[in-house]
Amino acid sequence: MTPTTDPRLQLAPAGARAGTWLFLLGFVLPLAITAIALAFAVQGKGELKLIAGSLPLTIVLTLGGLAVLCGGLWWLLARMMRRQSLQLSPAGIDVRSSFYRCQVPLQELKLDQARVVDLDEHTELKPTLKTNGFSIPGFHSGWFLLRNRRRTFVAIAEGRRKLWLPGNGRRDLLLEPRDPHAVLARLRELAATGGRG
Repeated sequence: MTPTTDPRLQLAPAGARAGTWLFLLGFVLPLAITAIALAFAVQGKGELKLIAGSLPLTIVLTLGGLAVLCGGLWWLLARMMRRQSLQLSPAGIDVRSSFYRCQVPLQELKLDQARVVDLDEHTELKPTLKTNGFSIPGFHSGWFLLRNRRRTFVAIAEGRRKLWLPGNGRRDLLLEPRDPHAVLARLRELAATGGRG
């Protein structure tokens, strides 16, 4: 598949809200929990095992080591959240989102039933159960069960308009391109030309 160069036909990037949640959950929260646990351990009556017999050294190494570990994990997840691509070709659609990829041939998509939706109005298409995915508020990527109980590959951020592409097999797609109408029109054009465009 050749890359799609039209920016309207690409997936919407994760927004600032998703980035903030990732930082809070992946970096700040583990450090805060560890700091609180260390404070309780120091004040507790039990014996605390110290590194080289030094309480300050134990605290610095524990929090510093955790900060390095969480910082590395946060950096990796933030980088993967930016891995968003959508390729359309006569052969089908190829979606890459964070750690996940889904390829669906055009003939397996029910393009006559596909539509651009607002999930606040079409709540049956909201992701409910993550079966194999990456999800934080404002970003969903991977395989989910929707409220309509269909197993679906999801690549959405926090915009209002999503593209629902039902399949005739076991793969449905719920995507958030920058311009969902343009992607749907391009898919229908490719299907109408029988893979010659």
